[in-house]
Amino acid sequence: MTTASATQLTKIAEGREAELFAYGDGRVLRLYRTPRRAADVQHQAAILRTAAAAGIRVPTYIETVTVEGRPGLVLERIEGDDLLELIARRPWRVWSLSRLTARLQAEMHGQTAPPELVPTREAHRRAIGRAASSGAPPEFTNPALERLELLPDGDRILHGDFHPGNIMLAPDGPVIIDWTNAQRGSPEADFARTTMMLRLGDPPPGAPRLIVFFARFARSLMIRTYEGTYRKAHPIDEDLYRAWQLPVAVARLAENIPSETQKLHAFIRKLLPGDAVN
Repeated sequence: MTTASATQLTKIAEGREAELFAYGDGRVLRLYRTPRRAADVQHQAAILRTAAAAGIRVPTYIETVTVEGRPGLVLERIEGDDLLELIARRPWRVWSLSRLTARLQAEMHGQTAPPELVPTREAHRRAIGRAASSGAPPEFTNPALERLELLPDGDRILHGDFHPGNIMLAPDGPVIIDWTNAQRGSPEADFARTTMMLRLGDPPPGAPRLIVFFARFARSLMIRTYEGTYRKAHPIDEDLYRAWQLPVAVARLAENIPSETQKLHAFIRKLLPGDAVN
C-alpha cells in the first residue's frame, strides 16, 4: 500500500532510524527514514508475528506501506508511556521499573527462538564489518571478530536493542516494541548490549529534557537495579557475558552515533585482550 505524503500525517515520536506517526484509529505508522530499509520492514513484520506466537506482548502487526518512497509498518497503537519517560517524570519509580525491565528481558530469554531469526553471531559479524568499513580501527575490529569466532551459538529469542525506551506501559501491561534487531542466540549477548547501552547510551534526537537529565544523572541506580534483578531471574554464564562485551561494543560503532563514539572507544580499549575487563 502507498500513502501520498508524510506531511499529511501527525508525528508523535521519532528515533534515529524511524519516525512514528498517528495512522487512523488505534494505529501508528513506523516510517523508516531511508528507502533502503524496505527489506528490514518485511523482516520486522515477520519478527513481530514470531514474537507474538511465542507469547511475548508486542504491538500487533497490521500491514506494510510506502510513503514518499520510504517503507513503513502499520502497527497497533499502544496507549501509554515508555519506561524511560515514566522514570524521568516519576524518578521514585526507578526501582520498580528497572526491575520490570529486567524481568521482561529474562522472560523473553526463556523462549526458544525460531530458526528464521538471524543468529546473533552472524548479526554481530555483519555489524563489525560495517564498523570497519566506516572507519573503526583494526585494533578494535580484528580482536572483536576473533573473539566472536570462539563464542558458542545459542537458541534463545534476543531483542537486540532492549532498553527502557523500548518498553511501553499500556493499560493491559508492558509491551516490548522496536524488534528491528531481533536475533537468535545466547542471552549473554543481549544482556551485554543492554548493560552497555545503559552505561554509555544517549537519548535519541528530540528526547524531552527530563529524559536527557535522567540519562546523565540517574542511570547508575537503574543499572544496579536492572543487573541485580536480571541475574536473579535468569542466571547467566559470567565468563560468557564478559566475552560478549567486546563484539557487542565494536558492533555498536556501526551505528555511527557521534555522541557515543568517544565513550565507546574508551570502553572498547578496556576490553581488548591483555587489558582489564570492566
